[in-house]
Amino acid sequence: MVSLSSVIAVALRAGALLKEGFRTSFERQEKSPHDLVTEYDLRSQELIIDGLRKAFPRCGFLSEEDAEVQGDPLFVIDPLDGTNNFAYGVPVFAVSIGVVEDGALTSGVVYNPAYEELFWAQAGVGAYLNERPIKVSYKALTESLVATAFPFKYRDKVEWFSKLFQQLYPHITDIRRMGAASLDMAYTAAGVFGAFYEYGLKPWDAAAGVVLVREAGGVVVDFEGRPYDPFASESLIAGSQANVDSILEIWHARNQGN
Repeated sequence: MVSLSSVIAVALRAGALLKEGFRTSFERQEKSPHDLVTEYDLRSQELIIDGLRKAFPRCGFLSEEDAEVQGDPLFVIDPLDGTNNFAYGVPVFAVSIGVVEDGALTSGVVYNPAYEELFWAQAGVGAYLNERPIKVSYKALTESLVATAFPFKYRDKVEWFSKLFQQLYPHITDIRRMGAASLDMAYTAAGVFGAFYEYGLKPWDAAAGVVLVREAGGVVVDFEGRPYDPFASESLIAGSQANVDSILEIWHARNQGN
């Protein structure tokens, strides 16, 4: 199994780069409508890939900014999750690195440089915030904050997604929309959020967070309740088994007209 110390060291260096560039002048452009990329996405990606390649010469990469190389272990990278937040000066963004070995997700690192929060997890080892073990929340939905993100890249889905929100909202304390899925999942793993759900995530958005939630005692499924696959699933719900089941039951009951 991959030693996480090298992965963590790379994530910390990339986070330091992002922190240095935050709220400065930098280049940005639209990859597609409403979807920004900045020079720091690209610089962070270059730093991460270079660092991991030196530590793991036979590794592969799948990264948001058009970088894909086959290899084992495979590192699934979001060099700057929360690009829009970063570009507009909102201090909610992260470096996210998931590790796939022999076809299975085994480890994940999410680093929030604005608050120096290092989340990491490895199969069979547990999940941690810095050096402190973390667990998902076992509070009921009615006592929980729930995180989500509207599918801004899939605007044809907004009405459908809004209906899911309307169905769920009466059953929770309140909703949060952070704008960085890796941190949504990290905070769910740490028990800050009782659950997190989203549509349209890519592998680099979720890979590290999936390991965090699972190792923190939670589950990650799609909107049909099937085990979540970062490379195939279109939708995601994460949290304790009880809260994930409750969300699915609420949606199912409402959609059946009950």
